[in-house]
Amino acid sequence: HEGYDMGFLTGAFLKIYSAKQRIQLQHQLTSVTMRLQQVQRQSGQLQKQLTQMKQMQSNNITAMTNQFLQGATGAGSAAMQSIFTKVQSGQTLTADEQNQMTAYNQASTQAQMQASIFSSTYKNMLETSFQQYEEAQLEPLKNIEEMLTIEKNNIESQIKLVEGQEKAAGDMEKSSQKDFVPEYTGGG
Repeated sequence: HEGYDMGFLTGAFLKIYSAKQRIQLQHQLTSVTMRLQQVQRQSGQLQKQLTQMKQMQSNNITAMTNQFLQGATGAGSAAMQSIFTKVQSGQTLTADEQNQMTAYNQASTQAQMQASIFSSTYKNMLETSFQQYEEAQLEPLKNIEEMLTIEKNNIESQIKLVEGQEKAAGDMEKSSQKDFVPEYTGGG
């Protein structure tokens, strides 16, 4: 009857060992999950900051472009204002006023082209520098996040295996116990 005895003891031992393993793995899983959440939070905050920084810079560019245009086209605006008023009311402009109007339009067109070039050049430069900054800041976090995710998945599958082992050990213990118990009751 030693065979029953060994089956029971092996089952009982395996069950205890598996339970211990499972508890250790669950602690590891909790720790990894917490670290993963922390990294994801950091990553999210960093992305939010970058978005805000981009928005601020974009607003600055727009403001600078507008200032440049006002400076370029606002010259002699009092004189230009009276010319505009004349044009709107349908009055005929003097030759001098027509020249001023033409010069103003040319200056205005030129200023808008320059502003557009300035704006797009500056935006491209900013975009590139933000991309580099973003990669430098976010890449390490993304790598850590990836490693932690893999580790988390590994631990989860180890837990599944251990749970199966634990169940099998429990079944072994039970079936040996069924065979073993009648020996004590001396049923005959």
